[in-house]
Amino acid sequence: MKNEYLITFDSNDEICTSVDKFKSLLAAHASIAFSKKETISFNDHDFSYQLAQGILTDGSIYYDLTLESTDIIEPEVYKNLLKEVRRICTKISGRNIIVLHDGVGETYCQKGYPIIFKTENLMRKLIAKFMAISIGYNWSDASTPKEVLDSVRSDGKKEKTNFLHEVDFIQLSNFLFKKYTKADSSRFIDSLKEKADEEVVTVGDLKQYSPFTNWEKYFAKKVNCESEYLKSKWEKLYEFRCKIAHCKGITKLEFDDLLAISNDICEKIQAALDSIGDVHIEEAEREELAENFSGTANESAAEFIAKYNKLTSLAQTICGLTSNDQDIYNKHETNKTNIRMQSKYLWNAKGVIDKETADMIDRAQTFRNKVVHQMGMVEISQADLIEEMSSIDAVIDTLSSLNQEDLEKLKGKDLRNGLSQEELI
Repeated sequence: MKNEYLITFDSNDEICTSVDKFKSLLAAHASIAFSKKETISFNDHDFSYQLAQGILTDGSIYYDLTLESTDIIEPEVYKNLLKEVRRICTKISGRNIIVLHDGVGETYCQKGYPIIFKTENLMRKLIAKFMAISIGYNWSDASTPKEVLDSVRSDGKKEKTNFLHEVDFIQLSNFLFKKYTKADSSRFIDSLKEKADEEVVTVGDLKQYSPFTNWEKYFAKKVNCESEYLKSKWEKLYEFRCKIAHCKGITKLEFDDLLAISNDICEKIQAALDSIGDVHIEEAEREELAENFSGTANESAAEFIAKYNKLTSLAQTICGLTSNDQDIYNKHETNKTNIRMQSKYLWNAKGVIDKETADMIDRAQTFRNKVVHQMGMVEISQADLIEEMSSIDAVIDTLSSLNQEDLEKLKGKDLRNGLSQEELI
């Protein structure tokens, strides 16, 4: 391994004004000596070196010192020599040493990269297998960004693109460790204002508003590992990955830490992989997973999905407020998850929204399906997402402005014919 330093001195200090005097400075250390064979000795170990002198434009004297070791058996002696050279020169010059090449850091980076590569791809394997089993064979096609597919088409490739290999390392973990919830907590807070002091709120009422991660929901208990623990380990590994990617070099202590963290993560991920066959996923959860993955793939898509889910929650609440057991809304359980039915119901049967608002709700649902199930297969631009989010905001404002007492007066009434449900029976 090879290390190169640029060491400078203020010429006004008249210190180390020649190569011989610079060597004498280093040789003042009891364990350092120079031989006639262009080697430097440290604790009875010889290392080759190169030394050049020059003058900087500001008049400072510089020394370009290169040290090299071929001793792979006892690298610690070489690292200690480097440490002493830096300490001596920094102390005497009063200046920081400029590191031109860090061979030690480079060596540990070369050892560390395969470890990170293995860990990262094990995580991709877990997500890919989990998504394929939970959503189906074409899950990656439905979630691959268009620009990724376009790059493959331009290369003339026809095989499937694995979107996970295009996702950033830290973003990859969001699918498992980012908290999300289907329910809109703000609606729950608003509902509390309307409750009497003696009314009871159950734990079940609260649970649906509690955010959770996919790891907590599907793997935490099987692997006996909390989401936050694994998330913090992944983030630390990401820090090491960035250092290696940006050629900053890592120390032996950092390498040892990297190795320990990687082994810990891989152990947990492998346990999760082994447990996938025991994971049971309801049909409704498959839609949640598709939404969650689309949000991981695209930040704007995540924002759109959050707004859409707020809209569906609001529409369902209003349908409930305007309906009793005689209303058609409560005749079929599927009506409570069918937003197209709800939009027509609120427009046609209850008259609380106009046709334009109903059409905007239907369009939002069509666009939502495109985002969740067809991103990458059809073109969805940033402008499209922004336009649809603006439309949803307008609908939410309209629905939020409705008065609860007025809505409850519509129970049992069908405004399409001006008769109540009781009168129709």
